[in-house]
Amino acid sequence: MGKNGFDDSYIRGKIDIAFARLIGPLAIMNELKSYESSHEEIHNLLDIVIKWGAKFQSVQNLAFIKSDEILAVYNRLDALKDKFLFDANLGLENELSDEVVIWIYELMELRKIQIERELKNQQL
Repeated sequence: MGKNGFDDSYIRGKIDIAFARLIGPLAIMNELKSYESSHEEIHNLLDIVIKWGAKFQSVQNLAFIKSDEILAVYNRLDALKDKFLFDANLGLENELSDEVVIWIYELMELRKIQIERELKNQQL
């Protein structure tokens, strides 16, 4: 059964997990010397994601995030991943940039599910 078949509380739980799995690596990247050249960009992205997470806690829905806004954050995180992909100075911490792209994508998918459900409910 896909994510669309689960109830709303399950989806909200998955969103909580996605935020935690996104914020954690970004916060670590923000502190690592190996990501220092992109510290300002990482800090900015971390601020955006934390604000989204805080708002989600009060509204329990991701519809407040505009599609172009979440896509722009995805693209910025993907550019970070590409920047550090072949950096010989990075050790195992290079996986952090991969992880954040995976979890922003998951957040995008979960946002889409919530919006589709909301539209379906409005049509009933």
